[in-house]
This record gives sequence, structure tokens and C-alpha cells, in this order.
Amino acid sequence: MAQTQVSQIQSQSLAAQFTKAIPGLILVALLAVAAMWGEGYLKENHKAFYDATLLNHILLAIIFGMIIRNTVGVPSLLEPGLKYSTILTKAGIVIMGTKYTLASLVKVGSVSMIFITVTLFATVFLTFWLRKRFEMTDPLAGCLAAGFSICGVSATVATGPAVKAKGQEMAYTIATILIFGLIALFTFPALGKMMGLTENQFGAWVGVGIVNSAQVLAAGMAYGEEAGLMAGIYNMGRVVLLPFVVLYVVMAVLKNNSSAAQGINKTQFIMDKFPVFILAFLIAVLANTAGLFSKEEVKMAGEIMNWCFALGFASIGLTTRFSDMKAAGKDGIILGFVVGAVKAVFALLIVKFLLPF
Repeated sequence: MAQTQVSQIQSQSLAAQFTKAIPGLILVALLAVAAMWGEGYLKENHKAFYDATLLNHILLAIIFGMIIRNTVGVPSLLEPGLKYSTILTKAGIVIMGTKYTLASLVKVGSVSMIFITVTLFATVFLTFWLRKRFEMTDPLAGCLAAGFSICGVSATVATGPAVKAKGQEMAYTIATILIFGLIALFTFPALGKMMGLTENQFGAWVGVGIVNSAQVLAAGMAYGEEAGLMAGIYNMGRVVLLPFVVLYVVMAVLKNNSSAAQGINKTQFIMDKFPVFILAFLIAVLANTAGLFSKEEVKMAGEIMNWCFALGFASIGLTTRFSDMKAAGKDGIILGFVVGAVKAVFALLIVKFLLPF
């Protein structure tokens, strides 16, 4: 009886949350539709401009959202509907699994995972080495190291509590990551065209060189579908390593506190931090490998994936406040940008000259 009452209360709570989210979700949907229409309009009427800027529906959704947030603002009534950006983008990533087979993942394979692993851990080492030249706390340095090495906001959120970072230090890190990511999002596609990168090369480059997962996918999709798919694979490679890199960062921060470091159960830590949505992505890949999807179903899944990303990135744009970014401060931005730039250049050189594309 008690369990039934608890289930009813939980169902009512979820229903109430969704009801509150409806106005914001409507705004997100309208922006996604506008972005889809905008891409079609640019392709048809301003082809040269579209080819030069690569303003597809993903980038337009982000731009439209940022314009609204930072001009007229977003009423509090709409805020609950903007909290689904992570769910929507992760749903898009899971559906993206229908575009791959095990053979395609193996083709990217071991060489790429070595490249990703070396780059991530080297980024952590570089951040801690440069940290000596800046006056910042160990928890803040740990958040920056994790955020700029793996997948931005998610890594920061996973690392912050473990290294006892203050909320302000986590916000500082996230703001720095978002500033770097926004600049990369709107410059990397143009740089890729200038350097003559193929779609696979560009996807691999941004999959490692851009920090935040959402911005990785947005930049890849802006360059082309194949670039987006390749960026997705490399992003998956990074995300798989998230618990290991975060554990490495935590142990580095706590090395002067041996009792705290010894108190961490490493196996349990890795299991707790492992991103479960990757398993759903792999299930989709296995289903596609087994031939469970027809060509029509794969095509439909691709359209749903595009809508998930358009909705998710519209939400991200609507929650991006330029005023929040000012809080990052000079030292955090300098350190983050130096680390991010070194990582991006290193990734570009490897992709351009060493990986077999």
C-alpha cells in the first residue's frame, strides 16, 4: 500500500514537472523550427554565404537562443523547459548509434583511442604544470584540468565535489570552458575549410580539440554529416575515459592529503562516474550491426537525431548568458585558453599528418 502511494506521488511529481516545462519546450521547438527553416532559406537564396559560414540549423539554433537570452531575456515561466538540453543531446547521441556498425567503430579503433588517451592525460599534466604560474587553489586547478581535458561541463561537475571545489570555482571553470567552446564552435569550421580538412579529419579534430561535448557535435554537424558522425565517435572515446581521467585529477589534487586519497575506492569511483548513456549508444550500434533496422528506419532515425540536436542546442543557446562568462576572470581564461589552444593544435597535427584518413 505504501509503495503504491509513493509511486503515485512520484508520478504526480513528474507530471507536474513536465507541465511546468511545456511553455519553455514550446519556445525551444519554435527556435528549432526557425533554425531548420533558416538553413533551408540560406541554402536556397544565399548559397555562397552558407558555404562560407556553414550556418546550418545546429548553429542557427544556438545563435537564435543566445540572441533571445541576452537581449529580451527569458521569463521565469519558460525556465523549467530549458533544463532538458542534456537529455535531448544525449538522446541524439544514442540515436546516432543507428548510423554506425561495429565494423565502423573498429575501423576508427585502437590507434584513435591511443591518440585520445594520450591527449587527455597530457592536457591534465599541462594544466597542473601551468597552474604553478597562476595563483589559484588546487580544487580550481583540478576542475580546469578535468574540464579542459575531457568533456567540459560534465567533467567539471564530476570532479568538483570530489576535490571539494566551491560552487564559485566550478562556475568559474564552466564559464571559461563555454567561452573557449563558443569561439571554437564558430571558428573551427572556417579554419577546417581553409586548411582543406576532409570531413573525417575535421570530425576527428574537433572530437578531441573542442572541449564541451555539445559544442563538439555542433561543430562537426556544421562541417557536414560525415564530420558530425566522426566527431560523435571521437567524443564517445573521450567520454568513455571520463571516470579514469577524473580519478587521475582527483588523486593529483589530493596527493598532499594522503588520508583523503586513500579513502577513495577507485573501482567504485569509476563505476559511479561511468556515463550510462554510452551503453544505450552501443546497444543501438549492435542493433544496426545485426540488421535490425531497415534503410527507411535508419533514415527516420537520422531525422529524429537532427531534431533532438536542434532542440537541445536551442536550449543551450537560451541558457547561455554572456554576463555569466564575465565571472571567469582573467587568470582562468588565460590558463584555459592556453591549455585549450595547445590541445587543439596538437590534435590538428596528429589528425592532419599521422592518422590514416
